[in-house]
Amino acid sequence: MRVCFLVSGNGGNLKFFYLANKLGFIKNIELFVIADRECGASKFSHERKIQSKIINYTRKENSELLLELEKISPDIIVTNWYKIIDEEAVGKYPGRLINLHYSLLPSFSGMIGVQPIEEAYKQGCKYIGATCHYVDNSVDSGKIISQAVLSADIGIDSAIQNIFKNGCFILLNSLLTVTKDTSLVSLDGNDDFRFSPPLKFNTEVFDDSFWGDLSEL
Repeated sequence: MRVCFLVSGNGGNLKFFYLANKLGFIKNIELFVIADRECGASKFSHERKIQSKIINYTRKENSELLLELEKISPDIIVTNWYKIIDEEAVGKYPGRLINLHYSLLPSFSGMIGVQPIEEAYKQGCKYIGATCHYVDNSVDSGKIISQAVLSADIGIDSAIQNIFKNGCFILLNSLLTVTKDTSLVSLDGNDDFRFSPPLKFNTEVFDDSFWGDLSEL
């Protein structure tokens, strides 16, 4: 499977996939990166020899993005950058563009990064979480693929860390759901009630050692 990450920041989800692939937890996956600026994710990609490209992109100037995507021919495009995707690109890759948002959509749509978590705490939400959804022509409004829910009875720093981890899980689960590719993981499923739909892999292999190694990338 060819997975292209569109990146603007540090690339936490990209690093999760890189390490999981390196350790054999994910199989038969090839990573690509397109960045809209110099950033931690583009630097990481260069250092790890992941095929990457920095482009100029706006919704009105999308030619570089379309050209690079045509070269890659990705099965899935993860839109982890700080831009709204233009209608032409959305129309060209229907069902292949997915986004990870750190809230239980439709709550706090339109916010980026950890802003939805911070807003949830400001408003006293009792439950927080993450959502993977298809990208359409509106902001954070595409059909939901997968969600993870957590109680908000923990400190915000712990919440951000836990939502990042669970976001990685539902992003992987969404790839498995969208592509129906059973060759990507060889791990048993997980019936943890926090995830809907249930995860198609067991999270126990992603232990403290894994997350420690990931934090060093």
